[in-house]
Amino acid sequence: MSRNFKLFLGAAVLFYLAGSMNEAPALYVMSGVCLACILGCYVISRMAVAGLALRLDVKPGVAWAGRKAEVEIELANIGIIPRPAVPVRVELTNITVAAPQSSYLFPMPSLPAGQTVHTSGAVTAQFRGEYRAEAPRVVGGDPLGMFSRPGPPTASVSFLSLPQTVAISREDISNMLSQHAKLQMASRWQRRGDTTGIRPHEPGDELRDVHWKITAHTGELVVKQYSGGRDYSAAVWLDTRAGNVIAEGPQSSFECQVVAAASLIQVLTELNLDTELFGEGLPTSLRSPDRGRSTYQRWLFALARAKPAGHREFGANLGEWAALVRPGMTVFALTSGTEHGALEALRGLAARGIGLRVILCGAEDAEESLQRRQIAALEALRAAGAPAVLAASVLELPQAFSQLAAMSSLREPEGVPR
Repeated sequence: MSRNFKLFLGAAVLFYLAGSMNEAPALYVMSGVCLACILGCYVISRMAVAGLALRLDVKPGVAWAGRKAEVEIELANIGIIPRPAVPVRVELTNITVAAPQSSYLFPMPSLPAGQTVHTSGAVTAQFRGEYRAEAPRVVGGDPLGMFSRPGPPTASVSFLSLPQTVAISREDISNMLSQHAKLQMASRWQRRGDTTGIRPHEPGDELRDVHWKITAHTGELVVKQYSGGRDYSAAVWLDTRAGNVIAEGPQSSFECQVVAAASLIQVLTELNLDTELFGEGLPTSLRSPDRGRSTYQRWLFALARAKPAGHREFGANLGEWAALVRPGMTVFALTSGTEHGALEALRGLAARGIGLRVILCGAEDAEESLQRRQIAALEALRAAGAPAVLAASVLELPQAFSQLAAMSSLREPEGVPR
């Protein structure tokens, strides 16, 4: 109940009691006036939302974390009387990341009978993930502010918020790549494996990769996809095991891992490198080496929807994925470092001469015992010869990438397979 409603109701009761004790008919009239005001405001609030048809849409349907997404609103008066100005309320819920719900009110003008108004506004997707504008509705009121009556809800609207990225310089990513990959980049030498499929042509694709027969048949430029060859490439291994996540919500270690993965994939795409993305629960199609803007978007969409839902130990996944590593590949392993089996598996991979780079991701509000555990894991990995860094939060990722580049560039050159 609003404050004005309580005041008018209290005044009606007081006038009635005073009138009954003093036998004053005028006070009965005042009590009736107060009740009439309450009844009139109630009717007006109901009429304010009746006969209105609302439609809401989010354009372009995809946004970036921390940026605004445009909202288009259409409000029609399908009644036979004019309607006063009423706002439209939108409750924005993130169904991927456990983040607080945010509410928005968009003011709308008064509407004559049979008229429609179009307007636009903006909502901010603070974090990555799938957002849903839950049952948008108009909110009616009365001149005295006694009642706030929501209208009937319209259909909910969903959109995807892509993960934010941090900048990684080309010099740093070049230093983080394996020696074999850097030699191949310098010579632009590749030896292809078997053709596994085709995809649309993207800027940066070489003409020798064009599938001319299908291109001539369809009229659209397509290129071949390969597997099993010695193409210069990189892989990102994401730890999605729920038990390895430190903290919860937007400040968790898993969100730090997602930002790190998106940042690496962005710069690798800019370098036109074949990239693979591994993670329990992620689409297995992302494990095939590919490149190009369309592929980059598929990776980002998958990372935007990723959840720490994996139950298999990350160490077991590492053993399975290591069997797929091709000579000369650079592997970026993103984990919190709290799983003992994963730590042992990473130390074993470093001893095999794989171009392994490890980023341990933490959380700002992590317990002190977990922080000490991460530091111990960092020291153990470095002692095993694996370039490893620790980012306690998303804000520390740029510094962590720079440290990893400096560590990788100082390592002994890795042997080039023949």
